Parts: sequence; C-alpha cells; structure tokens
Amino acid sequence: MTFQMWSLFHYFFIASPFIFAVVLYFVFRNKTYEEKRKIGVILSIIAIIILILRNIEIYVKNGYVPNEELIPLQICHFANFVLLFAFLKDNKVLFALAFCLNLPAAMMSIIFANGLENYSTLLNFRGMAYLWGHMLIVAMTLWAVASGFVKITKKTLGKTMMLMVFLYVIGLVINNIFNVLFGFHANYFYTLKPENGTPLELFFNWGKMYIIGWFKINPIYMILTSLLGGIIVFGFYGMYKAVEPKIKSLQ
Repeated sequence: MTFQMWSLFHYFFIASPFIFAVVLYFVFRNKTYEEKRKIGVILSIIAIIILILRNIEIYVKNGYVPNEELIPLQICHFANFVLLFAFLKDNKVLFALAFCLNLPAAMMSIIFANGLENYSTLLNFRGMAYLWGHMLIVAMTLWAVASGFVKITKKTLGKTMMLMVFLYVIGLVINNIFNVLFGFHANYFYTLKPENGTPLELFFNWGKMYIIGWFKINPIYMILTSLLGGIIVFGFYGMYKAVEPKIKSLQ
C-alpha cells in the first residue's frame, strides 16, 4: 500500500482527526473532568508507544546504528510528550502550546504529506506512525479544547510564546551540535531548513545559509518562520476566543 497526494485516501486522512475528535467527544462527554484527564493520558501514552515502535523499526533497519530520527525532537514527535505532560499536570501553558503550535504543525503535515509518497509501503510501523501519530495529535488537541482543558488567557499566551521562542532557539543549537558531533542530519523544529514541498521553502530561498565555524544558520528563514509562527499563534488565540462561549456550552 502506497500513498498518493490528493487521492481519496489522502482526503480521508485530512478528515480523520476531525472525525476521531467528534467520536472522542460523544463517547466521553458524560465523564468527569478527572476521568477525561486520565483518558487523555492514556491516549498520549498510546501515541508515544506508536512512536517508539516506529523508532525501533528505524533503528533495526539502519543496522542498529542511531540516527537523528530516534530522538523525539521533531516538532510532531515532541507534540506527543507535550500532550502527555499537559494531561498529566493539567498544564494550561502546555495545552496552549499544543493548540497554538502542535495542532497547526501536525495538520500541515497531514495536508502536505509529500514525504509519504517516498515510503515504499504504509504497512509498516513508520508509515502507520505517520498516519496515526499526526491524526492523534490533532484529534486529541481538538478533544482537549471541547472538553475544557484548553483555557488560553493573555498570561498563558505570553508564557506559551516565550516557551516557543526557547524551543526554536534551542532546536537550532541542538541541530548544529548533533550534526557536528554525531554526523546526524538533524533538523528539529525545522530550524535549518523546511520540509520539502511546504510553503516554508519560499522563506528558506529568500535567505542564505551562513556557516560560522561549525554553526549553520539562515537568519532570514529563522526570522520569517518565527514571525509566521507568531501570526499563527495569535490567529489560533483569536480563534479560541471567538469560539470560547461555544466551547463552554459543550462542557
């Protein structure tokens, strides 16, 4: 089984997180807040198990040689842990991060799933992890919104923005260090270059990669993607505030 962009299966893939979020809402709508929190923890653990199975498969197929794919710092892999700790601690900053950053990033990976066309088959852990992993990130976050876990205030938004900036900067540093020390091709949080086939390639091409010793950086790309990230976060914050009364009526 292979993947083709804009096929019937791709359209179903795009719709799947919304369908699953609705299913989660109606199945668990009569549960208490605490029960829903525990369900969120379980779903997050399932998503992480899927990721671990994917990594084991990659490790074995790579001749038991570690590579950058095994470290869960890719933005959507990292999202699984964001959701886990958000549900574990009922942390509103992490829930805001999941809604304002992880959700749109995962949805973009679903819509612009060009990378799946390079998979020889989807019927392996890596293929299933891409499909189920991204679907679960979006679906769980939407369900968290409908269930009242996501509550974004101006204070929460400010902390979320600071956390995002920290992750973006530290991602660039980690990428450079890992690539030099271990010979990886790390690109966590896409700080070195964008995913092929995504609109962010335009930002990358507008800039220029500078190499300072062992450190690589494309300043224009970093600045433009940071600005876009800020616009997306504020856009989702505005969206949340617009539907907040409706969200409260669902709880």
